[in-house]
Order: sequence, then C-alpha cells, then structure tokens
Amino acid sequence: MSPDHMSTGSEHLDRALVVHLDNCSHLLLQLGTFGPLRCREMYALDKLLREARVLGLVCKVSEEKSGVVNSAEEVLPFLESRPKALAFWSQCTESLNVYTTTAERFLQSLHSVFSARLHDQHASRADTVFVKLAERVLEKRLPKRGRSGRQELITLFQYWSHLEEEGVSALDTYITELAEQVSLIQSLQSGDQDTVLKTLKRVPETQLQKEGLRALSLLLLDKRIKVSNAASALLRSLADSPRSRERALVSCLELLEDESVETRVAGCKALSCLKAKESIDQLVYLCQTDKDDVREAAKQALLSFGEEGKLAQRHAEDSQDGLPRLFAPGSMASTAF
Repeated sequence: MSPDHMSTGSEHLDRALVVHLDNCSHLLLQLGTFGPLRCREMYALDKLLREARVLGLVCKVSEEKSGVVNSAEEVLPFLESRPKALAFWSQCTESLNVYTTTAERFLQSLHSVFSARLHDQHASRADTVFVKLAERVLEKRLPKRGRSGRQELITLFQYWSHLEEEGVSALDTYITELAEQVSLIQSLQSGDQDTVLKTLKRVPETQLQKEGLRALSLLLLDKRIKVSNAASALLRSLADSPRSRERALVSCLELLEDESVETRVAGCKALSCLKAKESIDQLVYLCQTDKDDVREAAKQALLSFGEEGKLAQRHAEDSQDGLPRLFAPGSMASTAF
C-alpha cells in the first residue's frame, strides 16, 4: 500500500494518531536535555512510555475493528468504571467520532456541565479553571487570547491518560480541587499586599501542590519585606511536616531546572528555607555552571546548611574555574553528557 494511503481504517482515529505521533516527536527532542536532576529527560521518558501504550491501543483497535467503533468504552473498556467521566467525554464528541474533540468544544462542555457546580467563591474563575484543565490534558498552554488555539484536538487517549495519572475518580470533585488551587495561585500572585499576606497565613498545606509551591517560592524574591518574610516562614513551617516537606522538596528541586533565571534563584532560596541538605549536590552543580545570580543564590543556600554546606560550597568554588558554563542566556543547556 502506498504511504499516501496508510490508514487505521478510520479518518477520526487517523487524526488522533497524528496527534500522538507529533507528541512523540516533541518528546524525543527532550532526550539529552539536562540540568541538576535531568528532570526534563526523565519526564519525557515517562511520557514516551504513555505514548507507547496509546500507540499499542491504536494498533489494537485498527486490527480488531478497522478503527470503526460506536463508543469510547469500545476503545477503552476500563472507562466504564468512571461513568460520569465517560458521559462527559460523550458530550464533548460527535456521534461518529469518539476519538477526538476540539479544545473549544471541550471548554464549552465544561462550562455547560460544571459551571453551576462550582461554589460561589469560584464561579468568577470558571474560565480560568476550565482552561487550566484543558491545558493539563493537552500538557501544553493554550493561547490566552483569540480562538486559533482552541481548535487544537484533544484525543480520547489524552483525556483518559490525564484521569489515570491524576487518580481522578470523580470529575466534579477534581474540578473543585483545581478551582481551589487556581484561587490560591491567583491570591499569591496578587499585587495587593494584604491579600497575599492573608493567603499566606491561611493556606492549607494540602493545597500547596506543584504550581502553588512555585508561586510561593517566587514570593521569596518579592521586594516587599513582609511578603518575602511571610513566604519564608510558611516554607520553613513545611519543613516540620515530613509529608509536606517531601512534596515541597520535589517541587523546589524541579525549579532548579526552570528556563527562568528568576525561578532558579527562587528554587535555591526555597531549598534553604526547607533546610534541604539533600539538595547539596544539585546546588553545587549550579554553583559551578549557572549564571551569576543563580550561582550566588545556590552559594547562599549551601552556606545556610551549616558546616556540611560550607564544605560543599568551598569545593564548588575550588573546582569552578575548570568547568565551562553550561547555561546559555535565558535557557537550560541541551547537550548530552
């Protein structure tokens, strides 16, 4: 058969397959990208494993049914255990196409089904919450303005993968939790000092997920002394709870590989607040290879860890002259070891 006519047997499944092949192409570009933790590469490998599962399912449906099915559960039988999530996907799709929907239709369906279920305090954030959910499913940002990006396809496999990865059993509960996280982040990023301080005093530790911890860490750089001190105090309090500290430690370590210099500096300061001696090797790496602002923040973090940190900092300083700078301006290095 000519490559021009290769098909799964269904044009709709073909379109879904192209989405996932494109994802694989982008993920392959992340292999060999490294920083103190090689997070990007590890996450890319995890996502490639998920994509391999999807490709296997596509092959199975193509071989057994020539890609022609009447319902999503024919493709993913285990979706039957989540009837509400399955019903929502059916609302997003057209009768002859269970495989894909557009981001625009996905968002419209979220508004139709869940807007009325959001609590009054979150109702004004419905648009932001629903866009955030769509972005999480797609694993990419949607344009803030205009409709061009809203025609991007979301596949059944992306939807299922996200529910599975997040352990979502009830979609309405998940959306409510997401609304609470969006509310927290917006409050932490508020330009009003009183709002920020009030939020820092009342925030439940369970709400401080990855994005919330990022926003909290960036407040350590705030020029308003009261704000930066309050952010520091909250991070220090997390160090007293093993579970909260572990979650914060992982998130703050990931900040060390962010493309933004400001964010990497914030990550260093946050690790200092957490008294994270486990991060000494990563901070030494930054001392040896990163831009001046990050190197200084990493140095100060090491010095805050007592004698062990001071010894590591001296070692980094002694060996620094013999190492090249691996960080290009504004971005992380992308050359393999």
